Order: sequence, then C-alpha cells, then structure tokens
Amino acid sequence: MRNPADGGGIVEIPYIAADVETTGLSAAEGHRVCEFAMLRFLRGTVIDSFVSLVNPLRPIDPGASAVNGITDAMVAGAPTFADLLPRILDFLADDPLVFHNAPFDLSFLRSEARIAGGSWPGNRVIDTLTLARRTGRFRSHSLSSICRELGIGASFHRAEADAWAAGKLFLHLSSGNR
Repeated sequence: MRNPADGGGIVEIPYIAADVETTGLSAAEGHRVCEFAMLRFLRGTVIDSFVSLVNPLRPIDPGASAVNGITDAMVAGAPTFADLLPRILDFLADDPLVFHNAPFDLSFLRSEARIAGGSWPGNRVIDTLTLARRTGRFRSHSLSSICRELGIGASFHRAEADAWAAGKLFLHLSSGNR
C-alpha cells in the first residue's frame, strides 16, 4: 500500500470517514456539533458506523438549520457530546480519519472534546479537499460538487451522507481515478 495521505494506491487498511453538522460556522464563536457520523471503511465498503444527533446545549442558527435540516426539536432529546465522547474515542481506535475540509470539522471536534473535559486524539488525518485540489481537475471543491461530477452520492449536508461521500471520494482519489 502506498501512503494514503499522498493519495496513492488502493487503501487496504481500515479508515474512518467522518463529518459533523453544526449549529453555525465557528467553534471559536461558541457554535457546537449537532450531529456527527463516523463510518469505518475497508476496501471501499462501510464495515461499521457510529452516527448520532447531538444536543448542542444551544439553539441551532436558522442558517445552519436551513442547510442541514436539523432543528432544535430534533436534538432536544439527543445525548450531549460529553455523553458520547467515550464511545467516540473507543470507536476511533487508531484508524486514520478522512474528512472533507478537515480543519473545519476538527475545530469543532477539538472544541467539543475540550468542553467535555477531554482531548481529541491524534489519529492521522487525511483531507479529501486537499487531495482534490492537488488534482487540478475540479472547478469547485465543495464535497457535493466534486461528488456529483464523479457520480458519488446524491444527498448531502447531513453527517452520515457527507461522511459516506468523503469516504468514497477518498477511495476514488487514492486509487488513481483522477
């Protein structure tokens, strides 16, 4: 296997594609995670998953709700991130993490772990946005635009659908199908 971070070779090890939906655009401004998805892939197939709505303990901004379709009523009875953190860390183990626009998702995950009194683990991170930009192939680098161009996925802006799309996009970009 070539190094997946370089986008080379078919991935023969498990990796976790992850995505978060949030109450707004900035963890630094107090916005929180309201949904997350982690899908463990092996050779292009999802072999395990952990997906949950999250009670963000604050209102979801109307703009965020308009994009992701998640409402305050949907998350009112959901567990908090602090409640979920031990299960999240167990699920992650030491597998590489795949995100599309990793800095965004990681800013929220690190903030949530800190608020919960813990820390986000140092798993290797692979960013499909970086890999896609390196190809020079795409006019738009949004996950939905790239995936629509490649025929990957049809539904976006919910954590599970976006994690699945990022996982498939990583497989596509790492297999040399550029």
